[in-house]
Amino acid sequence: MSFQIETERLILRDVRKVDFSGLLEIFAEPESRSNILSFQADAEHNRKDLENAMAWAKFPQREHYKLAVALKNDQTLIGGCTLTGVRPEAFNTTIGWHYGHKFRGNGYATEAARALLYIGFELNQVNEIFADCFVENKASIRIMEKIGMRSSWNLGLFNTIRGWSYGEQKPTVRYIISKYKWLSDTNRVRKAE
Repeated sequence: MSFQIETERLILRDVRKVDFSGLLEIFAEPESRSNILSFQADAEHNRKDLENAMAWAKFPQREHYKLAVALKNDQTLIGGCTLTGVRPEAFNTTIGWHYGHKFRGNGYATEAARALLYIGFELNQVNEIFADCFVENKASIRIMEKIGMRSSWNLGLFNTIRGWSYGEQKPTVRYIISKYKWLSDTNRVRKAE
């Protein structure tokens, strides 16, 4: 069964074989190199990851969503996003994203990230979702803050150790949001409409 969800301007859907070349091209953009993990720059790793995403999509109780993101108006593929560790009541669910450089600055990543929270909290009943990025990745930090995530244990040594845990020599930051916070923020927005 294929998964798809729509936002105001985007379609988030299971990765298809036809998406591989476009996504691999986006993943290989030199503009992104400083903001991705070293292994994510490897084309073969990315191809296998996309193949695995297609396999995970077939599981009825799936724990991983790797979604292609396309513009709703013309179906242009603009990038991909992930939600992993998805289990009811989970506290270790993660989200991430990667978009083509020419699509940045339009709010697409924020819009898709909100949809990932909806998928995690509303559709799968996880308790907490986190995201990590390198300290210098200010754009991703802004996205995390815009969707209601808050800094968690982001102190010098912790950031460095977390970076090491990814096999990197660069410090990372972690942002977290709980189901309770997300639901209370979402309800506040719904009541104001």
